[in-house]
Amino acid sequence: MFGFLLQWPTLLTLVMFPILVFMYVRLARVEEREALTEFGEEYARYMREVPGFIPRLADLISHRVREEQR
Repeated sequence: MFGFLLQWPTLLTLVMFPILVFMYVRLARVEEREALTEFGEEYARYMREVPGFIPRLADLISHRVREEQR
């Protein structure tokens, strides 16, 4: 969404950006509830380990360090 806003910076995309972000976050929450219902504790564990939208910077750095050590 942010990339689209940067690629096509118009008043319309500026207005639509927060609306679409809100809608996608809402959809993600609905889908998470459905996944929890279907997969239970296994998905709850996954949710605790993996961030929902923005990767953790520390995880990205440690992953890169591990890859370089191989």
